[in-house]
Formats: sequence, C-alpha cells, structure tokens
Amino acid sequence: MNFFDFYTVPLPPNDFHYDNSSDQLCRIPKLDVNAPTIVKHLETPDPLTCHLTERNWAFVENGRFYIADEAVRIHGSIKCNHFRFWRVSDDELASDVISDVQNGSLIEKSDFFRAECSAKDRNKWSNLFATIVRDLSVINRAKAAEKSTAATNLNVYILLFDSLSRLMFQRKLKRAYKFLVQDLEAVVLEGYNIVGDGTPQAMIPILTGQTELELPLTRKRYKDANYVDDVYPMIWRNFSDRGYVTMYAEDSYSIGTFTYRLKGFNKQPTDHYLLPFFMQTEKELDDQMCIGSEPQHVVWFRYGENFFDQYPTNVNKFALMHHNILSHNNLNLIELADDDLTTHLMQMRDKGHLNNTLLIVMADHGHRFAKLRETHQGQLEERLPFFSFIMPPWFRQSRGKLAWANLKMNAKRLTTPFDIHATLMDILSWPTDEQLTDVDVPKERSMSLWRPIPSDRICTEAGVEAHWCTCLNWESADGYESEVNATARALIQAINDQTKSERKLCAELSLNKIVDAKRLVSHSHLLRYKWVKDKDGFDPNLNGRTKLAFATYQLHVITEPGHALYEATLQYNIDNRNVTVDFTSISRINAHGDRPHCIINKNAFLALYCVCYDKISL
Repeated sequence: MNFFDFYTVPLPPNDFHYDNSSDQLCRIPKLDVNAPTIVKHLETPDPLTCHLTERNWAFVENGRFYIADEAVRIHGSIKCNHFRFWRVSDDELASDVISDVQNGSLIEKSDFFRAECSAKDRNKWSNLFATIVRDLSVINRAKAAEKSTAATNLNVYILLFDSLSRLMFQRKLKRAYKFLVQDLEAVVLEGYNIVGDGTPQAMIPILTGQTELELPLTRKRYKDANYVDDVYPMIWRNFSDRGYVTMYAEDSYSIGTFTYRLKGFNKQPTDHYLLPFFMQTEKELDDQMCIGSEPQHVVWFRYGENFFDQYPTNVNKFALMHHNILSHNNLNLIELADDDLTTHLMQMRDKGHLNNTLLIVMADHGHRFAKLRETHQGQLEERLPFFSFIMPPWFRQSRGKLAWANLKMNAKRLTTPFDIHATLMDILSWPTDEQLTDVDVPKERSMSLWRPIPSDRICTEAGVEAHWCTCLNWESADGYESEVNATARALIQAINDQTKSERKLCAELSLNKIVDAKRLVSHSHLLRYKWVKDKDGFDPNLNGRTKLAFATYQLHVITEPGHALYEATLQYNIDNRNVTVDFTSISRINAHGDRPHCIINKNAFLALYCVCYDKISL
C-alpha cells in the first residue's frame, strides 16, 4: 500500500465559487450547470419502447373501467375479469375476483386490480391498474374534523424525484423546469442542503421534524424494531386530523423508503397508499419501466392526478408522490420523463387542481453512486438537491404576500429538510403578520421558510454536520501530509474493527490509495469574533485570535480487496493527535455490487465495508 499516492494525483478543476455576500456566513456554492467534469457523464437515453407492444385493451376513466374501441375493432368482442388486490401488511396482499366485468363498470373496494381479458379471436391480454377509488367514509371524516381558524385550507401536493440535484434537474428536465419557473413562477431553493445519507435521512426530517437516530428504533434487522407508524409522528397525521384526505405514493417496494431498511408500517399510513401496486408489479413484470403499453411514470403521474379528480374541491388533500424507477440507479434516464412531467403539471393546472394547492417539486438528494459523484462538484451536487415551491397566485398576492417575499429571500439562504417540516406545519396554522416579519427569532434547527431565515445561519445551527455542509470552505490539504495519513490510517482501522466480528465472512481491508483530501477552513468571522462592543449586539469585536483545536478532513480513499472508493469526513485533534471516526459520515461512492452477498442479509450496515472472500478476485 502507498500512503503517499495522494500527492501524485491531480486535484479536480475548480468548477464553482462561493456566494460572497458579506452578511451571509453560509456561503452557498454557485455551481456551473455546464461544468465539464459533470457534462462529460451525460448521455441522451434511448426512448422507452412500451408503445411498441399492442396498445392497452382497456383503461380507467372517472373511476370506471372501459374496453378500448380500438381493441374491439381488432379482436372482436372482449370479456374481462378483475383480480382486485389490497394491502394486508407491507409484506402481504389479499385479493378477490370479479368475473365478466361490464364495460363502464364502476371500480370499487380497491385502488388496484389486474384485468385479464379474452377476445372473440381467442387472443388474450392482461394488465395491472392503479386508480383512486373514492372513499365516502374518508370524506365524512374529513368534513367532520376540527380545523384551526388560522388554517390556510390549501392542499399540499409533493412530487419527489429520487437522486436529482438542483442542476441535474435543470439539465435533464429542461422543459419541466422552464414550465415550473416561467409559467408556474416557482421559487427554487439554492441553499437547500441535505442532512444525511440517502432517502430516509432526507425524508424523515421532513415528515417528522426529527432524525432517524432521535426517533425510536425502526431498523428491521433488530428484533425489537418498531413499525414506523407506531413511533414516528408522521406529518400526514397532522393533516388528516385537520380534515385532509391523505395519500403516499412511492413507486417502489424493494427499495422503498420505509420498507428497504426499516420495518415498514403496521397500519396503512395514509388513506391511499400505492405500495401494494408496486409490490405486485415487481412480482409480475420483468421491465419495471413499462406497465402495459404505457411508461410506468405515466401511470404514476395519473394516480396523483386521479387523487385530485376523485375528491371534491371542498375536501382538502395532502399527497406525497415519490418516483424512483428512472432516477434512482441511473444518471440519464429521468430525461425520458421530461415531457410527461410537463404534461402532468399542465393538466393539474388546466383542471384547476393547483388553484388551491401548495405544489412542491423536489428531490431527496443528488446522485450518490455515479462517476460524476467522484468529482468535487459531484460531491456538492449530491448535497444540493432540487427543491421548489409553487403557490396559487391569489394566495401569494393576499394572505401569503409576506410569506412569499420571505420565501424568495430564504431561497438564497441555508435551508434543510428540518425547515420543510416547519414550513408544512405552518400550512395548518398560518403565521401572523408579526411572526412573518420578526427577524429577531432564535436560530432553531427547524425554521419555516414562510418566515425570515437569519442570513448568518450556519450549518451547526441548522442541524447539518460537517460531512454534509456545502457552506464550509474546503481547500486542498497539501502541506498537511502527516495529518492526512493519520486520518486515512485511522479510517481503515475503524472499518476493520467494525468487520472484525465477521472476519470469517469479510476480508480485512487495506489502504490502496488516498485519491483526494481536503481540509475544512473555518470562516474568518468565526476565528476573529471575540465579543460585541455595544449592548444591542450590532457591533462585533473582531480582534480575537482563536487557535484551532481540531481540523476536519474530507478524504477519498480506495481500499483493497474490492477497489471500494469511500468518502469520509473525520476530525483530527491537533493537540493530542487523536482521530475521531463517525460512521454516519462515511459514504461509499462506487457501487459494491454483489461483493458483500455473504453478509447483506445478516447485517446490511456491514455490507458497505465487507468484501466476501469468494469475491476477492473481482
């Protein structure tokens, strides 16, 4: 192993600069959408070929099942049976059969069914359907709920796309981005910073205001794990209690936010819940990108639109949609949804569904495993996902005027998933004008974006650890060779200590190369600040000379066997030369493939660091 390879590897070009606003301590990186280090990884994907199969024989419209005229012309008379299915648990479905379903029949009981049809010419066809079956008991519950006099009565519609940075959204969803910004007048957050690794760490703070570690245990590999809904204060409950019909629609079961690593839900979490549909598609379909002759994402968009179609305008709605299929594992495929996303947004607008709706189009984080993630700009883009707000014009020009102005100001400041939770809670109890104009509020971890966010807010105050904070000034660690080598050795030792108990399964790792190293440089304001000279706290004394007690390093290292590329943020104590390794601040950048197959079902955490002996040659 060569601990000095770092010094021979050229650093990546600097494709970004920082916002140098004098009063803004968190300097948001201003990244180049056309940065060569990123653009070279972009490709135009081949079109989907769902339409090359025979067009669907049937469709659902306004809650009713219809046989397509085109199918009858081609095949003669058609008879269909419905196999309805619904959730028993997050791991089990139940079903029944309705025979000889008539053309125009009302869909009842379940949102999901498989139609199996046979034609006069003896051809057969089947397909899976997802639609919204209006629940009158839910409407009655919503109308009977007690509402706050301060409530906005706005619907909430969240469209979440997995693994899309703010700039990647602009690159790959150009038409949709233009429609959002120009036609819907969206406010796009430029300083929205993730607070952890992966989707749960992005969504749990939004949905609960807390982190996974602050909440009771829900990781399913532990015997005493709780169901998510038994212990998490999910925000859709707040909306349900205030008279909202609710929906949660993630388009994946196997890698679902609450089912992949967590125990899932004990009871159905929302009034409409899409998980059963994708449990079934993953069982039946080889190609998850097509459902019959339609792209999967079109079916998903329609489910969201149906939710607004099927419930009256005087019943409030809360809907969270989450798309994985095109964007989770691929950098380029999401481009295939650009036209369909734009069409969906247009239809939602043209049907009037956005007239009384807070629309949020967002991503959980940027890409985590692609080659571009190994670049410095890629690191930053992972931490700066796309996030946008759209408000009805009438609301932002009246009751929401002050809040909309605050939002536009806050768009250039440091914000986090914790803030989104507070922002959504304000929809249920709208702030007073005094609260909307108060700039002397304490710096809390969760701060509503409808209210002023302090310009001098920094990551530690916002709940963002150094590993994830894009505001901090990272510079090359040239000149700090001994500290870099010490932190790298400590990292490898810590990883091997973690896998030591499973050494019969997992090989010991060694350091192959230090690919890159950066050192955190504190803001001069922080180091020079001593006290304030006036009683009001306006005039700082900047004559301090704070001595650094520790240094934070970000390393990219390659380990063997397995050629794993890790990114880690570690703390080096300058006084005693101790290194602190926090495993929540270690990310694997390249995919591990099947190298940890021997441990993944036993301990998913160790899969990030395990190379099974039979995979050492790979």
